[in-house]
Amino acid sequence: LALDRIESGDAEGLFKLIKKTGLSMCGYGPVMAMLEASGADRAELLAYATSGDVHAMREVVGYASVVVRK
Repeated sequence: LALDRIESGDAEGLFKLIKKTGLSMCGYGPVMAMLEASGADRAELLAYATSGDVHAMREVVGYASVVVRK
C-alpha cells in the first residue's frame, strides 16, 4: 500500500495511510520530504524483495528501490 502512494507521488496520502493503518515503515518522513522537495508526480518501482526471500521466516522486512520522476 505504501509503494502505491510513493509511486503516485502522494506524500500526504502516504502519511495518512501510515497513521490510519499503523503500517510499519522505516524512514517514511524522509521519503515524504523527498517526494515534496523533488516535486515528483510519479515514481517507478525498480525492485522489491523481503528478507523472507532469502530465508523463510514468520515476519519479514521489505526493501524497495524506486526512481522518482517529474
